Amino acid sequence: MFRYFSLFILLAAPLCSATSTAAGLSLFDATQRVLAKNPQTALSNALEAAASGRVVQAGALPNPELSYVLEDFSGDTNRSASDATTTFSLSQQFSLPGKRSARQTLAEGEQALATLDSQAQRLRLIRLTRERYIDAIAAQEKLAASQQNLQLARQTLDVVSARVSAGKVSPIEQSRATVALKSAQRELALQQQWRQLAQRRLAALWGEAKLTESLLDELVLPPTLSELETTNSKTPILQLADSRVQKEQAALRLAQAERVSDFTLMAGMKREAGSREESLLVGVSIPIPLFNRNQGAVLSAKANIAAAEADQALLNQEWRTQRDQLETQRAASFQEAAYLRDDVLRLAREIAEATREGYQAGKFSLLDLLDAQRSLIESQSLYLAARLSFHQSDAALNELLGLAMSAGNTL
Repeated sequence: MFRYFSLFILLAAPLCSATSTAAGLSLFDATQRVLAKNPQTALSNALEAAASGRVVQAGALPNPELSYVLEDFSGDTNRSASDATTTFSLSQQFSLPGKRSARQTLAEGEQALATLDSQAQRLRLIRLTRERYIDAIAAQEKLAASQQNLQLARQTLDVVSARVSAGKVSPIEQSRATVALKSAQRELALQQQWRQLAQRRLAALWGEAKLTESLLDELVLPPTLSELETTNSKTPILQLADSRVQKEQAALRLAQAERVSDFTLMAGMKREAGSREESLLVGVSIPIPLFNRNQGAVLSAKANIAAAEADQALLNQEWRTQRDQLETQRAASFQEAAYLRDDVLRLAREIAEATREGYQAGKFSLLDLLDAQRSLIESQSLYLAARLSFHQSDAALNELLGLAMSAGNTL
């Protein structure tokens, strides 16, 4: 089973995929390959970079404006442009204290959201890779079981045919054994298709059409059910909800600060036509907040805070419910798999073998033999389903808790 460590390993995932050995592909190597090649990684990185750019832009000051005006030339004055009244001015827009810092805080909140969303998406890719990897392993195990069942069906048919030839049983039993063989052949063909599909779904995560390597890990059940411990901080999923509230609070502070309009200071020089006298110009421009006091933006920001807080409470509630459900499912699947492995499956094998020997000795009928074999196949199928359910719930729980896998671990 997996051992997990801090989220730092997830964030420090290499930018290039790990090189698998010629022997095959481990789950860890597959996960590193997905993190490097899946388009979701490029999308998350681009969104983080865009958010970083908005932080830089939020701290930028407005550019000054240079103005040049010509007056009293041409027309009735008959003056040329060189004799006209000229005015040069330089103006700069200023904001009251708090606006620029509010814009920066809002942009930083959006950047934090992008970073947390990127972490959540990487955790989702890890879970998805593990789910498809164990699906491929399960399909491979089902195929191996189908091959064994086909071999067993052939052996059974040989035994029945020998007993029919010896006149010990009715020829109808040979027909029944033949039907069982045909059923095993059909099941084998079906499992071959399912294995191919499962491998293609896994390879599609890193953009390939099919899987060219064998899978190294096996779908084993751990000796004991270990408890999964969360990190000290909240998981990225819960942090996202907290960060949304903080971002909306920053948006409210910015909306409130923008109720006071910016003002513009101007300084320049004016040269009069004719006399060529020069004079200094100083001015200030302040919008009058008569109609627009940014009241709509303030109301919208307050409503967005209420919505974010409600979403935060809802997400926390759903998170706890889902955690309890996954923990229960994980424990139940482990207990069922352990019971099937230690008791049911062992007993089913003993019964099938004893019935087969008893049939050869003439102590049991063919129906008894087929029923014992069918019980063994069903027990194997139930054991595989329980192991699959355990690993699926374990993968989902690790995503929910914000855990990542470490190198060198196997299933």
